[in-house]
Amino acid sequence: MTALLYLIVGVLSIVLGVRGWLPDQRDTSRIAFFGLCLTVGIAYAAFGLSLLPGLAGLRLLYMAMGMCVPPFALWTVDRIFAGKPHRLVGVLFVTTAILMPVLVGIHAAFSQDVPRSSPAEVAAGLFTFGSFALVIMRLWQAHEDAELSVEKTRLRYLIAITLGAVVFALLEQLARNVAAPIDMSGIPVTSRGVVLQGALPPFSALLTGIALYFMYQALVFYRLLDLNEVFSRLIALVTSAALLVIVDGVTVMWIGTFTDYPLHGTFQIFLASLMFLAGYDGVRDTIQWASHRMFNRRGQQLQEALDTLANELPTTVAVRSLADTLLGRLHSTGRVPIASLYLWDRTLDAFACVAHRGDSDSPPMAAVAAGPFSEGFDQNTPVYLRGAMQHRRIDPLQDRLPLMDAMHADVILPMRARSGLVLGWLALRPEAWSDGFSSEEILRLREMLTVASTVLTNIRGFQALEEQQRLAALGAMAAGLAHEIRNPLAGIKGAAQFLQADALDGDSADMLSVIVDETNRLDVVVRQFLDYARPDTLHLTSDHINALATHIVALVAAQGLPEIITLVEDLAPDLPASRMDRDRLTQVLLNLARNALQAMPKGGILTIRTRKRSESVIEIAILDTGGGIAPENKRKLFDPFFTTKRDGTGLGLAICERIVRAHGGNIDVTSSVGRGSVFAVRIPVRATDDITDVQEAS
Repeated sequence: MTALLYLIVGVLSIVLGVRGWLPDQRDTSRIAFFGLCLTVGIAYAAFGLSLLPGLAGLRLLYMAMGMCVPPFALWTVDRIFAGKPHRLVGVLFVTTAILMPVLVGIHAAFSQDVPRSSPAEVAAGLFTFGSFALVIMRLWQAHEDAELSVEKTRLRYLIAITLGAVVFALLEQLARNVAAPIDMSGIPVTSRGVVLQGALPPFSALLTGIALYFMYQALVFYRLLDLNEVFSRLIALVTSAALLVIVDGVTVMWIGTFTDYPLHGTFQIFLASLMFLAGYDGVRDTIQWASHRMFNRRGQQLQEALDTLANELPTTVAVRSLADTLLGRLHSTGRVPIASLYLWDRTLDAFACVAHRGDSDSPPMAAVAAGPFSEGFDQNTPVYLRGAMQHRRIDPLQDRLPLMDAMHADVILPMRARSGLVLGWLALRPEAWSDGFSSEEILRLREMLTVASTVLTNIRGFQALEEQQRLAALGAMAAGLAHEIRNPLAGIKGAAQFLQADALDGDSADMLSVIVDETNRLDVVVRQFLDYARPDTLHLTSDHINALATHIVALVAAQGLPEIITLVEDLAPDLPASRMDRDRLTQVLLNLARNALQAMPKGGILTIRTRKRSESVIEIAILDTGGGIAPENKRKLFDPFFTTKRDGTGLGLAICERIVRAHGGNIDVTSSVGRGSVFAVRIPVRATDDITDVQEAS
């Protein structure tokens, strides 16, 4: 059993090293950790096998690999926790490379049959344990340099476990040398490992495995395990093992009362163990629940809240209800003292805080712009962790920290639609005394947010459908009303023009002119509204975007340009032909060109430019050097009836956008106050057989 334990720890060490190294094989931190796990794994596997008959020669491999462990350990600590190389790492590697083959060679040549540790082994042990003192000191230095109290606590855990592994390894070695020599010729194979191990059980192997697992957590998840979490899991495991021992022990006692046949006894023990394992699932859940409630109460409450949310969230039918349910459940556990939910708000063109729970010195940031904060989520970063961002190896994300401070968050998890679109995020701050959220808790939170994202998408889909139906009904009613208005307008205008035929003078003539002018303006508004309300019917023909641009330049020039305006034609060569409604796009581009001219009352440059955005998208843009568009107005440009012009209707750009969308494209606007604006019309390239000649766009 002792040999098996060393073999298990050795194999698991190598597995941890490979798992830590494979995701990024060029990362020096992962390479150092892989080297540490490999040397530890080979050393323990060699020692475990050396306890078996005929394999004592593997103690040489154990001796060699054991001396290699400290330099790799020091290198790993430098890379993962200190973040910068220390000069002693290179010195230790060089010293080990010189001493290791010399001491192993001396021991192999002169002392292999010595029952106790040879002088060479003693020298190797002194060097190894002295080198481990450097590792402990380096860990303590990293602890002193750590800025976060949570990080200091985690490093203290690791220092304690590492120190325990080194001390027990030293005590086990001393115990083997203090004991009287034993003649192994009469020792059975099953007891050989225990005898050679000495008086002390292999605690050092167990603690070394735990230390490596802690380092693996720090490497992969940028956190060390919470001791509460470790204790709760350990108690659950020990309790389960104790129950199995009790069942098997009672079985052994019972067997001894009725049979002396070993095979029957073995079968009875096997049967009892099988029956225990068959009913273990229900017992295991109870044991885990009880141990978590005892040693990790807040963590257990969080798990229960997440289970409840998985059932409650699908029944919510409003965004506010979703936010209140989500944050209320998390905050009530005590594990999440501060929580905020940010969702995309189209009117603000930003992610807005829709709900908040918890007490803080100031309210969380009300809104966060889409970029650059959410760019990491757009690139499939699963979570923002403060500990990871403050880690010296994580530079690209550190600029998010001030915004996380403004949101009172240490952990931010994105909410994504199935398409990958970022809908928002959940900002959380764990309890100050805790070690942050465990990797399992973060995984459960992500699973819960997947459900919440689906629910949010459905809610917004239903709201959009209701809004679409409401607007459709309102549009039909407004279109009918507009038709009814046009007839009285025509009558009013006709009556006013009839009266103008009389020789009226003074105020009467002026009032009649006002009536005619305002009637004409109202007729334009009604006509444009009807154009906007009715479905767009496109008459598509094959045409070249450059030919359309040249046509627009000619039309703008024909209308007469002031001398203070310069007209520039910038056309990209070899643009593909596409199917488009030339007349409707001419309407769009002329409207944009007129707006550009009006934006340059003091003169400037009007540029009409074409280019290829991609193999499937072409662009024609109207550029001006006018006063630009105020940021607060930019997001409302295409809203119906929004205008900054004194005599504008606010429907021109709305109609333009509708026509471009009917082509399957979009209008992109970039503007800088005082420097001008760019309205870029982008439409897809459509082949001849991609679409029919007449298309109605709803």
